[in-house]
Amino acid sequence: MATTAPKRGSPCSKLGRPAKGALSSFPPEIVKEVDKLKGGHTGWGAISILDELQKLNKYPRCELPSVDSINRYFRQKGLVESYAKHGQFPKQRCPDAEQAHDLWEMDAQGAVLVENLGYHANINIKDNFSLAYCMTFPVSVKNYRTQPRTIHYKYACRSSFEQFGMPKAIQVDKDSVFYENTSKSPFPTPFHLWLQGLGIQMCIIQERPPSKQAIVERSHQTMEKQVLQDKGLKCWKELYTRCNERRERLNYHIPCSSLKGKAPLEAHPLAEYSGRPYDVKQEYELFDEERIHQFLSSGKWYRLVSRGKTISLGGRVYYLKKAKPRAQLEITYSPQGRELVFCNGNNEEVGRRKIKGMTAKELIGQTTKELKSTMYKLKYRRGFVL
Repeated sequence: MATTAPKRGSPCSKLGRPAKGALSSFPPEIVKEVDKLKGGHTGWGAISILDELQKLNKYPRCELPSVDSINRYFRQKGLVESYAKHGQFPKQRCPDAEQAHDLWEMDAQGAVLVENLGYHANINIKDNFSLAYCMTFPVSVKNYRTQPRTIHYKYACRSSFEQFGMPKAIQVDKDSVFYENTSKSPFPTPFHLWLQGLGIQMCIIQERPPSKQAIVERSHQTMEKQVLQDKGLKCWKELYTRCNERRERLNYHIPCSSLKGKAPLEAHPLAEYSGRPYDVKQEYELFDEERIHQFLSSGKWYRLVSRGKTISLGGRVYYLKKAKPRAQLEITYSPQGRELVFCNGNNEEVGRRKIKGMTAKELIGQTTKELKSTMYKLKYRRGFVL
């Protein structure tokens, strides 16, 4: 008969005797008493059950299981909800801004009502070292509650890359485009993985802005007062053009008090270009999937199995025939096989699945022809094309 033992070298394999289940080392009569107490009082937890066992005075205290052992037994039988564990986000080193384009700060301002044009949310990008305005990208939105989406941030970045080259890292807050903020064990977002594929680190701030994003936060007010409040704008293209013109004035001509009265690119002329070329026609050549696979290999995630024996990770669904419904699985990534490795609470491997959604085509989101077409439309169409 074929064995189901983990493969040698599996992250789930372990030494020692095979696990027999929670409370297996305790007398059967104690286990039966635990079952009886839980069956008659479904709302009782492990602490209450242990207290009742002690009150019965049938067994010496040294023979009774601990609260943790009873909890493990209940989880094994599916009698209690498993709490989601905190995972290990993939490791990355975000550089200090020691020179221009080491670190950009990026953030979207809350939507502002622009005369004649409706609500717009500016995506602003500033260089942390030189204070250069790398991009102000106005996004046409439905109302003041609407925020830019992943595709908007991508084109804000592409537009700034074309002018300044690519930076080493981009610093962002915990907006859902950048961070899976509904999970205790977040998986990197498609935008994060897209940047990783281009060789750009994404740094997620832990403090609330503006303490950590002060440079780009200040740019919101500047661009709103100097562009978004302008009168007589007739179309999105005119707004975008005016944003670019204003950025150029701020970068080259308008004195900055933080730079001893000089404009950013006057004080730091080398900040005109990062030295890392980008062209939308060459994005596929610049994109390296191997960077993503190595990045994910240092991560660890936890997910609960559905009743249909599926789990969702990174917006993709995986079916695991051997998994128990409502069990919590530990998930790691093997870059050699491009596989997600799923282990149960006993550290036993319950399955491996090829990871989904990690190809250049899926993360870039468009063909080269479509990328070129969209960039052209952004430059020359009167209306917002995204």
